[in-house]
Amino acid sequence: MSSTAPVSRYLQQFQQAAARDPRAAVADLESLLRSMGGPLVEPIDDRMVLVTFVWIGPAQRVSVRGAQIFPDVMRPSHPMSRVEGTDVWYLSAAAPANVLTVYQYLLDEPETSASLLGDPAGLLRAQLGCAQVDPVNPRRIYPQAGVIAGDFWLPERQWESILDLGGAEQPDWFEHSGAPAGAIVEHRLASAALSNERTVTVYTPPGFTATRASYPLVVMLDGECWLRVARLHVGLDNLIAARAIVPPVVAFVHNAPSSEIVRSRIAETACNPAFAAMLAEELLPMLRERYPVSADPDRVILAGNSYTGLAAAHAALERPAAFGAVMSTSGTHGWGYANHPAAQLVLGKDDEPEWLTRKYAMAPRKAIRFWIDVGQLETGTFIDWMPGVDQRAANRHLRTVLRAKGYQVTYYESPGGHEFATFRHSVARGLQAMLGTG
Repeated sequence: MSSTAPVSRYLQQFQQAAARDPRAAVADLESLLRSMGGPLVEPIDDRMVLVTFVWIGPAQRVSVRGAQIFPDVMRPSHPMSRVEGTDVWYLSAAAPANVLTVYQYLLDEPETSASLLGDPAGLLRAQLGCAQVDPVNPRRIYPQAGVIAGDFWLPERQWESILDLGGAEQPDWFEHSGAPAGAIVEHRLASAALSNERTVTVYTPPGFTATRASYPLVVMLDGECWLRVARLHVGLDNLIAARAIVPPVVAFVHNAPSSEIVRSRIAETACNPAFAAMLAEELLPMLRERYPVSADPDRVILAGNSYTGLAAAHAALERPAAFGAVMSTSGTHGWGYANHPAAQLVLGKDDEPEWLTRKYAMAPRKAIRFWIDVGQLETGTFIDWMPGVDQRAANRHLRTVLRAKGYQVTYYESPGGHEFATFRHSVARGLQAMLGTG
């Protein structure tokens, strides 16, 4: 993607009309936005489109949050420009023609102080206070930022809008369709390995019976996000009803409560042997005591996204007798640097990136099969967070190393970025590949 986007033809036409009759021009623009159901989209060539985000309303400043199609992907938000003499704000970016991403509008966003830049959860809370969903786009998802901030019931006006130009989420597994619903039960897991406790939400499929032969088990890390943001329990109902997957029992493992959830999550999941011990020695026995789930490691799938995708791959390497299948969705496999001057919140191991990939390269091959996916938008060095290699390059490298070692690897690059609208689409594919069809 180039650093300078072309000029939108729609905006040029609006600016010309606004010079003659601003009120009529704004009304026509509002009608065009509603007909498109979101940002203005126009072709650049057969692979790329120009996406123009538009907000209409009075404000001192308006910016776009999310939308990983801008060149400066690590910027917390992207300032918009106002058309002179109107309350129309706009910002354009070139994007792949099949892009899938999420976005919000931030109205009068507070200035980002140095202290907020070092406090990701605090920055997200500040942005949530001025966030607005796109009013003309009906496709929405609960913001992961709300979950990180500890707020699970934000009003819909503060949700994220979904930009899905390629129909990547079709069929739409994550909306209620009338399919039979599985049951959801919450448990508390006290961990001696980690000296804390957490919620584990267990999904059992429609028709579940404790007397049946053992079910495959899927352990989903970052469980609260998979339930509240991704609505994966609804996706499971629909996938099972469509006979797209063998019905599993799914354990959604939540993060331990913390006032510093970003830091505490990274500390637990960045290749931490104690976290692997919690999963293998405490979680699995609890589940097998209560549910008829398989003891065959090949039918126990450990899944995670971002840092928990890294944690899943690490726990399987540490405990292959417990976990014989890994689903890593946009795993943070570039992780490794310790005490790098550019790194924030990384808590690395040594003076190189890709620590876990190097461990797999050196270790004897284990009986583990992999689903690895990453977004096509996840390029560029995330220098403030993960110095070294970008997310897509790191996942490609892990795939190549694992295949060279003889592992069974299914690899997929989604048309999106590092967010749950993309993650859930990839996990629906991954479950079909890892569980098989029903």
